[in-house]
Amino acid sequence: MNFFIQRSHREIGNSIARALEIYRRSVGIEKLGFYTGEEGYILPLDSWASAYIQQQLSDWDGCVIQLWEHDNEWGGYRFDYRGRMLGRDNYIHSPDEVCCASFWLPTEYLEEQGPARVKELAVALARELPLTSGYANLAFNGMMDTFRVGPLIHDLCFRYPGLDIVDDNVTYDLGTRPKGAYWLNFYGQPLLDKLGGVAGLRERLPGISVEQLQPDKVLVQLGEWPEADGELRPYRQLARVLEPHLYQEARPVLPAEVMRRWERRFLD
Repeated sequence: MNFFIQRSHREIGNSIARALEIYRRSVGIEKLGFYTGEEGYILPLDSWASAYIQQQLSDWDGCVIQLWEHDNEWGGYRFDYRGRMLGRDNYIHSPDEVCCASFWLPTEYLEEQGPARVKELAVALARELPLTSGYANLAFNGMMDTFRVGPLIHDLCFRYPGLDIVDDNVTYDLGTRPKGAYWLNFYGQPLLDKLGGVAGLRERLPGISVEQLQPDKVLVQLGEWPEADGELRPYRQLARVLEPHLYQEARPVLPAEVMRRWERRFLD
């Protein structure tokens, strides 16, 4: 579950803290037992570290926070937040940078709890955050280690087009654009107006669920369950609506021509 917010960390830090608390209560407080320290080592999340992280969220101008279920593997539950000092002089030449909060669930959570429970959690997070855009979807999970994970994704991404390729580079220049078509799609302002508002989306997406969550926030859901392969017709239908506004990766993790094909996998 990725949520992109084009506001400074100072404005949204408390919202991020509340969303993190929602996530931890939902999956179990004990599920996030480690964090990434300032020197890059994964350390136990003790009471001192928890207080330090809370201070970063409430008092700092910007921060990077990573919380993990495991200290020796990428799978499991995970929280990743990149809060930037948007609006400061050093960001004047980066008008499309965004803050991003990511909440990971293992596939077993979806299988055991069911898609309705995952949607409930995603909606609760989306309501809390002043998002520009966001989504929940199946994804390749490997921290995009270019040398080890990249070749595997290169072989699998067109076989399973419903899986997302997650890469932190998107936060440098996403701006207000949507990243793609996903199982659960959240749109806030100003993107929502560019897509025609709630009424416009419902008119252009017949047979697809378009749910207004708040006056400035909408959820577009493509089916009861997320899909990895097959015809993926609702994904293609939404991609056509998004096409004029879609983000194009400026720092692709796959070879450029492969990345362009993958970004247009629901259009060509």
